[in-house]
Amino acid sequence: MKALITRFTKEDPCWTEELLERTGEDVSHLPGLVAAGVLHVQNGIYTLTDAGVTEFETAARELFIEEEPGRASGAPAKDVFRTKLRLLLDGAHVQRWGIKEFIPRASLTYLPDIKEAPLFSLKDDLRWRYPESAAYQAMERDFPPVTIDARRTDYVPKEQIDAWAQNINASFGSMDVDLLYLCRYDFMQYKEFPGHQNDPLRLINSDRFLFTTPGETMETNLEKIGQFHLWLNYLRRMQIPGYVDRDTQEQDSVSWLIFTTEKDHDARKIADALSIFGKTLVENANPCEIWTISLEALENLDAKRELVWELLPEIAHPVQRTLL
Repeated sequence: MKALITRFTKEDPCWTEELLERTGEDVSHLPGLVAAGVLHVQNGIYTLTDAGVTEFETAARELFIEEEPGRASGAPAKDVFRTKLRLLLDGAHVQRWGIKEFIPRASLTYLPDIKEAPLFSLKDDLRWRYPESAAYQAMERDFPPVTIDARRTDYVPKEQIDAWAQNINASFGSMDVDLLYLCRYDFMQYKEFPGHQNDPLRLINSDRFLFTTPGETMETNLEKIGQFHLWLNYLRRMQIPGYVDRDTQEQDSVSWLIFTTEKDHDARKIADALSIFGKTLVENANPCEIWTISLEALENLDAKRELVWELLPEIAHPVQRTLL
C-alpha cells in the first residue's frame, strides 16, 4: 500500500485504476484509501488529499524514495493524459544501450519573445512573421551560427545573454509541452563530456521529442510550431551554440515536435491539415521535424520495439521532415 501511495508524485499527481494496474499496483486498496481520507476520487481520477500528502512523505522516507508528493491540479484529466503517454511510450520500446528521460509539463525558455507582432500570417499562405522582429534580427546579427569546430561550453555565458536581452529590451518566452522525452542513445560513449553551463536539461547528446496536445484551431497549432522555431534558434545561437544538431561525437541530434491525441483518426486529421503548408513549416528552424501521434496507436502496438527509431516512424504520422 505504501508503494501505491508513492505513485502520486509531483510528476504524476493523478491516476486512474487503469493506469495504476499498468504499473502492477494492487488497485483493491483504492476504496480503503479513499475511505481513510488519504485519496480523493472524482470522475475516476484519484489524487492525494492533505492527509495523503503527509502519508506520502512518511512512506517516501521509509522506502528511501526521493520524490515530492503531487498536488491536485486544476486539470486532472490533462495530468492523467501525460502519465498515460509516458507509460505507453516507455513501455513501447526498450532503447537498450540508452537512457530514457521523461520530463512532464516541461517549460522551455526561448529568446526573444515576440510580442509586437504575430508569429505568422495566413493571409494567402503560411508566412512566418517572427523573423521581421527587431529583437530577432538583433539576435541573428549579434549571435551568428557556430560551427562544431568552434563550439565550446563557455561560449555564451548566461550573464552575457541576460545583459544582451536587457540592453535591447527583449523578454524571455516560454514554450510549454506536455512531455519532453530526451533519448540519450549510447550514453557510455558520452560519459566523458563535462556538461555545459547553459544546459540544465542536458539537451546536448540527446534526441529531443516534444509531445504536446493540439489546440482547437489551426492558428493555435501554428503558434506552437512558431514557438518551437524560436526555442531551437535560441538554443543554436545563444544557449548551446554548436551542440544542438550535432552531438559531441559529431553524430546527428534531432528535435521533433509531436502533436499528441487520444484517437488515431484525430492524429491523422491534424497531420493532413498541417501538411498543406509543406516545407514552410520548418523554414528558419531546419533541421527539425513535425509529427502527430495518438495514445491509441501506442496502446495497440503489437509488440515492444527495440529503439525509438523503430517505434515512432511506424505508428506516428509525419507532417514535415527535415529539409535536406
